[in-house]
Amino acid sequence: MKRLFGLVLVLLCVTVVSAQVSKVKTMRLKVTISGQTFHVQTCDDPLVGQIAAVCPMKMEFSRSGNHEYYARLPKSASDGKSKKTSDAHKNELMYFGGWNCLSLLFEDVNVAPYQLVKLGDFEEDVTSILKQSKGTISIRIEVE
Repeated sequence: MKRLFGLVLVLLCVTVVSAQVSKVKTMRLKVTISGQTFHVQTCDDPLVGQIAAVCPMKMEFSRSGNHEYYARLPKSASDGKSKKTSDAHKNELMYFGGWNCLSLLFEDVNVAPYQLVKLGDFEEDVTSILKQSKGTISIRIEVE
């Protein structure tokens, strides 16, 4: 009986530790656009950790239509286990696996048939600075 109790206790401990290790934690990103600081509260997604691993990074983001700025990541990321959507909203940080790029949204848009991964939400409103910018803008992203 003592052995059985000991075995159950060990299995329970292993299960709890495994669950804590595999859980992805959210984090806060600092995003600097034209000298102004913004923050992103990230989602609980394994892709966030991959992107955080290449931070800090400074990239040139290009405007695409009237809804976003995007830039390709310096290192490939995998969105295989991430939840995907075609609906993107202003003040969201998104990832598009087809081009391995980050996207900063300043308008709501449905990009079907394409699929994006939501990485997080900006805590502050970035729509004004992005709408006013033209062409390309330099953006620095770092983990806080």
